[in-house]
Amino acid sequence: MSRFPAVSVIVATYNRAKLLCETIDSILQQRFQDYELIVVDDGSTDNTRAVVEAFGSRIRYLYQENSGPSAARNAGVRHALGRWIAIQDSDDLCAPNHLECLYGYAKDHPDQGMVFANGSYLGGPEHDRETIIRPAKSRQLTAHGVKLTDLFDKSIVRLQAALISKAAYEAVGGHDETLRICMDLDLAFRLFMNSRVAYLDEVVFFYRKHEGNSSRNEELRLTENIRVIEKLLAQHKTAGAVLGEKRVAARLAYRYYRLAKGRRKHEQPNEARSAIRQAIRLRPLSIKYRFYGLHWALF
Repeated sequence: MSRFPAVSVIVATYNRAKLLCETIDSILQQRFQDYELIVVDDGSTDNTRAVVEAFGSRIRYLYQENSGPSAARNAGVRHALGRWIAIQDSDDLCAPNHLECLYGYAKDHPDQGMVFANGSYLGGPEHDRETIIRPAKSRQLTAHGVKLTDLFDKSIVRLQAALISKAAYEAVGGHDETLRICMDLDLAFRLFMNSRVAYLDEVVFFYRKHEGNSSRNEELRLTENIRVIEKLLAQHKTAGAVLGEKRVAARLAYRYYRLAKGRRKHEQPNEARSAIRQAIRLRPLSIKYRFYGLHWALF
């Protein structure tokens, strides 16, 4: 590896020592080798440091007081020497072709802000499919390019499958450190609105499902998702026009509905009614939302 590598791979981790070793191994086994690996320990209380130090000089280890995954990733980027950034989760695995595939495209298209690809599930098919992005959708993205509606309708970007220009990352201010779950969607929106984004029909990482996944916090995931959408619309006035009022209202209303159901399940009736009222406000003609609103108001 040269003094200034082509790619900086950044792994932010917190108390995942049992999974981290396998993740690091998958990165070190890349066919493409012009990269540095930075592990940012976000205040772990387990033996994360020992796991990382066992790999020796192949890894740059950074420690910070617990500040959340977005802050840890931003810290890693600040120390990165590469012109391109690969952000990996500490519980997933890179495919051997990960950097070879993404950087192979990026070096020939230096005007791109981000290039991303597909992933598959480590434990076998999930949600009736082998890959995170369905094959038909994957082919469509490759053939016709990525549109804002693609990012909006389905959260298709996984940063574990992405390579981001460091200049583009810094230009949009990096990760929003107030977000702990939906930071990838937020960053993808901002990168898309400020630079070019490309997609490759390749599987470059393996997603591991387990009880420690941050996305399992449904309340936080939904409230952050709503915040990210509202932030997109507030910061980029053209986004609302591109997406259309009906599409935006339908997505936000559905998230408020899911939020209401979750709160009802956890015996938070007042909060549930508040959320379902927001869904009704956004889609006043929805029979389903009105039914739940009336039912929860009466009982």
